[in-house]
Amino acid sequence: MASVSQHARVRAPLLSTFAMSVRLGLLRLTPLIGTLVVEPWTAIGSAVHALFRKMDREFQDSMLDRALENSPMRRHPHVLNAATNLLGICFIIIGGLKLTDQDSKTWSDEIAWSAAFFMIVSILFSYGGIRAGIERPWQIRLADWSFLVGIAALVLSMVIAAYQL
Repeated sequence: MASVSQHARVRAPLLSTFAMSVRLGLLRLTPLIGTLVVEPWTAIGSAVHALFRKMDREFQDSMLDRALENSPMRRHPHVLNAATNLLGICFIIIGGLKLTDQDSKTWSDEIAWSAAFFMIVSILFSYGGIRAGIERPWQIRLADWSFLVGIAALVLSMVIAAYQL
């Protein structure tokens, strides 16, 4: 009987160590599982909070001022150059669809026109920043956002044209 209890004692710590590590791992994962299963709105609330913080003008202005002070180059010439090149691509898409008589069959040329509009807005505000020599935060923000919306519209136009043609 004494030898049986010694074997049981030798095997028991190995099994209990593994079981304890599994239990400890599950215990550490409990908050994560609880958040994902029970409270999925926490993640959405965090995303909305981050969005509102991003939209806070005072926060953005201070961040933008610090970024402009610490950055070695200005963004206006780069945005102006890229927007001008992408405006040319917009006109190539519009002209290509018009020359092949595909403009009436697809919405791609209308979306390319809207992309061209946003690129022109970006060009105007970028050029205004270069010409005046004063980088105003609202001007930079408007030039950047119109540039990004123009890129998104241009990509959408290209995807629609590729899909329908």
